[in-house]
Amino acid sequence: MYISVWTLLFPAIALADNHEGENELPIPAIVIEEEVEEPEDPAWTYKFLIPTSVAIATLVILGNIIQYFRQVTRKRYKVKE
Repeated sequence: MYISVWTLLFPAIALADNHEGENELPIPAIVIEEEVEEPEDPAWTYKFLIPTSVAIATLVILGNIIQYFRQVTRKRYKVKE
């Protein structure tokens, strides 16, 4: 019978070195299930307040641009009779 040097020096390694069932995965003693986090609903400010503010700001800017061009062209051109 042949006894390797590893068996004499490190008996724990020799016992753990079992090549039977190499393709099988070990079964864990405790199975820990991962918690699935549900995405949170955005706050009402993101749903309503911010889009409304952006729409109002856009309308104000467009209204200012239109009023500016109406006043500039009204002063620039005069109808002679």
